[in-house]
Amino acid sequence: MSVVRSVLFWILFGALAGTWAGGLIGRSWVPWFNTPGGGIQSQCACGPITHETVAHMITFEAAGMIAGAVLGLVLAIVLGAGRKRKVEPPAPATPPAAAA
Repeated sequence: MSVVRSVLFWILFGALAGTWAGGLIGRSWVPWFNTPGGGIQSQCACGPITHETVAHMITFEAAGMIAGAVLGLVLAIVLGAGRKRKVEPPAPATPPAAAA
């Protein structure tokens, strides 16, 4: 059960970190993507633009969450989450020297 809990922790941590990364990347990319280029003057149709902007942000955050969850799973596997280290057996005791 400890292994499952540890792997689940890494997956959830990766998903949360990916969501944050997606939000940070999306925050700068979405306005750039929705800005008309080359000095074009446009009149705003605010309803559709708002829905499209929110859809892009949710897409970025979902992609970041999935990528983070996969990365967390890989880290859990690579770092051996929940795996106990092998303990070397103690050295055999030397028998007491015989009295001469």
